Amino acid sequence: MIAEVLKDRGADFLIMYGSSSNANFYYATKFKTYDALTYIAGIDGSDILIVPEMEKRRAERESRVKEIVSLGDLGYAERVKEFGDPRKAYLEVVVNVLKEGRCRKLLIPEETPTFISFEMMKHFEVEVIRNPFTRLRKVKSSSEIEKIRDVSRAILNVFRQVVENFNFETCDDLRRTVEIKLFSTGYLAENTICSSGKRSADPHDTGGGRIEDHVVIDVFPRSMEHLYYSDFTRTIFVRENKELEDMYSAVVIAQEEAIRMIRDGVDAKDVHERVKDVLNSYGYKTGGGEGFIHTTGHGIGLEVHEEPRIGDVSVTLKKGMVVTVEPGLYYRNIGGVRVEDTIVVKRGECEILTPFEKFLKL
Repeated sequence: MIAEVLKDRGADFLIMYGSSSNANFYYATKFKTYDALTYIAGIDGSDILIVPEMEKRRAERESRVKEIVSLGDLGYAERVKEFGDPRKAYLEVVVNVLKEGRCRKLLIPEETPTFISFEMMKHFEVEVIRNPFTRLRKVKSSSEIEKIRDVSRAILNVFRQVVENFNFETCDDLRRTVEIKLFSTGYLAENTICSSGKRSADPHDTGGGRIEDHVVIDVFPRSMEHLYYSDFTRTIFVRENKELEDMYSAVVIAQEEAIRMIRDGVDAKDVHERVKDVLNSYGYKTGGGEGFIHTTGHGIGLEVHEEPRIGDVSVTLKKGMVVTVEPGLYYRNIGGVRVEDTIVVKRGECEILTPFEKFLKL
């Protein structure tokens, strides 16, 4: 696929500089590393990962890159002695690798650090592009879907425990419990949203203080083993609040309508428009930063928010895409409610990876 991108752009190589904290870098290499490394892909289908000497054997075992080359293989230590500058020496060996491959034109993703980009521009014709791996990651393989399913199961196991033993006084205690339980089973949840009262009118407010009539719980952990995410939200009612419950009922109906629509070939914009129509039909208007104030959903995988988006822009959904469906309503003087599931797009009826009861009243 990258070879096709190179061919279309009239380029010989693509270069990426990053670590496994960069979703595109990890997707391309499948190598876990905290240190930034250089990955080079060629028009002939070749690819190279340049690593420190101490990482070479591990990279050969774990990465999916065809050729692993250490800095020692490339004479990096000698270049450091020559230049007295490790960064200059590093750039020299990378440039030499590209020159040995007879590079004329080089593609550089837009997130590439400037010190790499400027040096490459001295030696090659350079085109800065949106990282092509972002597009390639839209449609998941069966193994990727299984990884997202794994995280989804972990979320549901913890959420079920929380609901069955709900004795929390504060949003903070609830958040800590959810995150600790997930961490103890190998999943890292950060900034879990546990929001109550009027603070819940801000969709990404993580919440705090006492739990009032309801609490919005939005949990989006990733596996510490394979680094994939899932995403799940429910609104739990602790005390009667008809205004919030009516809002939530409309949101659930809108979500169910959206999920029924989603399949291979459907325009995501049409799904988003349907959600807006349902909420409007129940009298919930949007304006002035209140109402339904975000997209219907987003892709999920190595990032918690990735392509495709289910919003105001036309995007054709394809079999194998994994997306969230998460309508919500938010009013400053009332609070907010949201429901969210992670689903797999299929040719027929989509698959919900996070099936759980929608209406939860304690």
